[in-house]
Amino acid sequence: MNRSKKNEESGRFELRFHSGYKGKETPRSVIIGSREFNIDEILWRKRVLDRKSGKRHEVFKCKMEGETVTIKVFESGKWEISFSDKK
Repeated sequence: MNRSKKNEESGRFELRFHSGYKGKETPRSVIIGSREFNIDEILWRKRVLDRKSGKRHEVFKCKMEGETVTIKVFESGKWEISFSDKK
């Protein structure tokens, strides 16, 4: 089952998920504007507890279009993506 979450700050960004075994959602693609970028591989994933707020979020380290990206998905449904620096 595919599901998507839109970044509420702008309708131009969308994260598409696949609901897997035991309800574990896995990101499958990122849509920016009219372009869709497939996630080629999930390198690792972990659930993180923010000690200050007590809220949980999930972190995915992925290969996307030959780049390494980190995707954070918050309980609220918001998400953020960051690209690793190559130096």
